[in-house]
Amino acid sequence: DLEPELLRTSPRNTSKRQKVIHSVPGEHSDCTKEQDNAIDEADSDDESVQQTSIAQPAMKRSERILDFTNAEHAKLIAAAPKVGSNYYDSDADDLPGPIKGISKSHLFRNVAWGAYAKDKSNDADFPSHPSFRQFVPGRFERLADGTAADQKAKLVIKLTDTDGKKHIYANPPPRDWNNQEAITALNKRTVQQIRRTTEVQFRARVPEYIDAERKWLVANLTAGKPTNGWKRLVADFNNHFAGKAVPGTTGSRPVRTQSSLSKEVGRFGAEFYGKGLVPVLAKKVKK
Repeated sequence: DLEPELLRTSPRNTSKRQKVIHSVPGEHSDCTKEQDNAIDEADSDDESVQQTSIAQPAMKRSERILDFTNAEHAKLIAAAPKVGSNYYDSDADDLPGPIKGISKSHLFRNVAWGAYAKDKSNDADFPSHPSFRQFVPGRFERLADGTAADQKAKLVIKLTDTDGKKHIYANPPPRDWNNQEAITALNKRTVQQIRRTTEVQFRARVPEYIDAERKWLVANLTAGKPTNGWKRLVADFNNHFAGKAVPGTTGSRPVRTQSSLSKEVGRFGAEFYGKGLVPVLAKKVKK
């Protein structure tokens, strides 16, 4: 499936003053309530699909995840440039007390931010139409060129709003870079910082399953489970539908991932697929 893509919207009213927004107690008190609540609101990243943005990764999410116990991955991590204390000192003790103003603060470190997280002198650091590559588990990620990158660099977000004002968002690092809950929260937070500060919007552009696809699934499920396993189901489904036009629809049908198919089956499994029935959805009534 396609990942949420970045869409431009009409300009929004933004603050007339420059502000540096940090999730750190005692610093830069103009951190807004809207930003603090961003972790728990809508626009959550769908970890099962890949980010389609201004700079879309050519790699699947699973391909970007590095395992330090894998010898090949360990070499990539060792060779990767490490982001230094100009962001924050990774080896320093955390500041005392919880991080104020953000949800799930127990998942994140309360660090003292370095010079880069406060520096607004370089205009090139402040795009108005930024790209964003989602966080993945593990501090380091594999890039399309075969190297590894330190995700610590993505914690500090610098943006220019529609009025030309500069903003800095310093997002606390996870206590455990392999904690999926923390990674998901970081992605949610970063997405909302971008969409609320710039004209860029994240929107899921994944077509709904159609009747023909659901009938096919019923024929290839047994008691709500893939008759020949998930791998075969995914391959056969895409061979049958992906890239093809189906009567009654516009355009071609998308490629579906195992995650997408399993969500579709799970969503309607108890009431429909598990009973060998095609899901029948209630039609929206126009008021």
